[in-house]
Parts: sequence; C-alpha cells; structure tokens
Amino acid sequence: MSAEQTVLAAGYKVATWTEFQAATDVPARMRVIADKVFARWAGDFVVYDPAGGDDGWLLIDDDRAQIIGETVEHLGRLAEPAAPPPAQGALF
Repeated sequence: MSAEQTVLAAGYKVATWTEFQAATDVPARMRVIADKVFARWAGDFVVYDPAGGDDGWLLIDDDRAQIIGETVEHLGRLAEPAAPPPAQGALF
C-alpha cells in the first residue's frame, strides 16, 4: 500500500488548495484555520480529516509528498500498539 493509499484508507483527504476550498465536507473552524495558514504561508496541497471535527488533522504545503508522508507518520503514532504475544510455557 502506498503512502497516499494509507492516508485515504484512514479517511483523510488529499486535495489541491482549490479542491479544498470547494469541498463541502470541511468543518467550519478547520476552514477558518486553513484560510489563516494559507494567507500567511500559502501552499498548493492540503491533507485533512473531514471526520475530525474542528480540531481534526490539517496540513497545507507546496510539497505534496511531504505532507502525505507526515500524515502517515501521524497515523502510525495513533495506531494502537500490538498486543504482546501470549505467554508460552507450562505451569506446574
């Protein structure tokens, strides 16, 4: 699975700034924050979590691959740790 497929499978969206502006699934406060970030630093691409609410994941940058990679790292930190293997041995 590619990095972008991982991001999409998690329910996040990757969009150009224009696509993000036209999207109807962006939480209201996230849109306000995105507009402020864009006004200060700009950026051609956006990765966001439409189900994350006003405090959801949002990255804006010119480097599409970089923000996808950072989102994959973020998702890895959110993943629950693997359960320890069952104890093996005999009890007497």
